[in-house]
Amino acid sequence: MIRLILDFGNTFQKCAIFSDEKMISFQRFESINRSDILNFVKEYPNIDSCILSSVIHTSSEIVDFLNKEFDFIELSDKTPLPILNKYQSPQTLGKDRLAAAVAVEYLGQGYNALSIDIGTAIKFDFVNKKKEYIGGSISPGLYLRFKSLHTFTAKLPLVDYNNFHALIGSDTETSILSGVMNGTIAEINSFIEEYKSEYIDLKIFITGGESIYFESYLKSDIFAVSNLVLIGLNEILKFNE
Repeated sequence: MIRLILDFGNTFQKCAIFSDEKMISFQRFESINRSDILNFVKEYPNIDSCILSSVIHTSSEIVDFLNKEFDFIELSDKTPLPILNKYQSPQTLGKDRLAAAVAVEYLGQGYNALSIDIGTAIKFDFVNKKKEYIGGSISPGLYLRFKSLHTFTAKLPLVDYNNFHALIGSDTETSILSGVMNGTIAEINSFIEEYKSEYIDLKIFITGGESIYFESYLKSDIFAVSNLVLIGLNEILKFNE
């Protein structure tokens, strides 16, 4: 089966082609229109189905095109899932969090599974071995932490994050870097230890644009998966076929 997977986020709109479980084509856009999708899919005339997950306004032109050309679904809190969603307010649950939860359950192969998505926000999402999505946590990502120090203080500069991880900063910029980078590492490691203390059979997956700053500094065995949300969307589409 050939599937078109669309993940429209605030920063990028991602398009992928999956053949069964394997992603065979990928492209991302800073803004997207119907022509972009047409050009992306033109080499795959045998696409069977399509799923769209969008947190932005999607033009009716795109939605009408997808409805006309494919066996199409748009992800919502009413979409049937291969896991049981036990979140208390499913209508407020981010679609990226939901797709990541489906992905780690699929990749976890019967284990308790934890997704750690490090981007604009740091999101933990947990699925137990009974295929029940329980929930997780949300905290500010790196940029938001640097931005808040600059915005809510009179003299602290806006620092651009990098791989500085020294314990002691020797000037204001490196002191901010030390606090934000090491504080975030300590936060993530602490959360991981709490999860591991409650769930012995736990597989952990890390994803997100800022995860590269942390992969080598986290203490647990972690699987890095760059396209976790797209994998989850593919699994949801498979389930609805």
